[in-house]
Amino acid sequence: MEDNYKTRMVEEYHELKERISKLDDAVTRYKRGELEFNPKCLGGMIVAQLYIMQDYLHVLFDRIKAMGISLDSDDEPLPPEPQSHGFFIPRDGSPYLILHDMDDTWSYVKNKPGVMSKIHNWTELTYGVNLFSGYRHWSELVKDFQDSAFPLIPLNFSGMPVIAKALADSK
Repeated sequence: MEDNYKTRMVEEYHELKERISKLDDAVTRYKRGELEFNPKCLGGMIVAQLYIMQDYLHVLFDRIKAMGISLDSDDEPLPPEPQSHGFFIPRDGSPYLILHDMDDTWSYVKNKPGVMSKIHNWTELTYGVNLFSGYRHWSELVKDFQDSAFPLIPLNFSGMPVIAKALADSK
């Protein structure tokens, strides 16, 4: 009887993970215009719900681990994937420039002053240069960075001069 709450926490974790998977699939199909129905609520509300559910999953996971409760192997949740496109930097300040392109793939490069000259526009990197990681899915990108890098910090085009100056000042 004493361990019932542990069992309930693990069950809740797996149920929530399944619901997140289904909602994530619906969000993806919504963004592509592939839903069989018209949602009665705005797409932004669905995405917000997905983010909140993912955050809750992380908290629940941390609680389960802190209590020494075992989950199935490789059950650690991924950080929420940003839905916006463009450039990001890691939250922990590691020197990388990360791109979420219009094809929903991710790339990153070590952020140096020369990198700025290789950016053709706000949503594209030059992939011919061997400095770039190439195309990755979100799960692959997460594996390449420390947990402290997430959530990523989005940049906007007006921030490019600030980034360039910070890079120049760091030399």
